[in-house]
Amino acid sequence: MRYPTSYKVEGKEVKEFKDLDDDKALKLVVLIYNVKPETWEGDIARSISLQQYIGFLEKRRSQYIKESGIFEATYKKVNIASWKDEDLVKLYDSLHYKASKYYVDASPELNETQNTERIVYLTAISAAVTELKARDNKRNAVEIASRLILGVLTTALAML
Repeated sequence: MRYPTSYKVEGKEVKEFKDLDDDKALKLVVLIYNVKPETWEGDIARSISLQQYIGFLEKRRSQYIKESGIFEATYKKVNIASWKDEDLVKLYDSLHYKASKYYVDASPELNETQNTERIVYLTAISAAVTELKARDNKRNAVEIASRLILGVLTTALAML
């Protein structure tokens, strides 16, 4: 693998999803759809990846993609925003372990199926980390706002 997060479709590696033409982008999403998860975290990772990549396809607004039928695909939707922090960490830990066997330094050349599984795990890991960071940023903002309000109230009360 030349790139640590590359997409391999039809035997060719592409560094960014946006660099895939409509046909190959659609094939990648079909490959993700066809991943057969064996565990709960694999099933969740597949769902998260499908949501993200189908969203990427929607943004392309290509007639070819619209007519493909990919938007009628049925899969379980996952809303990790409603999960507890502990559950997100548990998902991250499980997926990190699974993704580690696909690290560039440790793995041989990956075939399309293996590369697709790697993409599924890395996409879900990224989604979990992004959600946890957003929550942490929100907590920090609320804490700073609380301190400011407390400071203003303390100053106002001291003036009375």
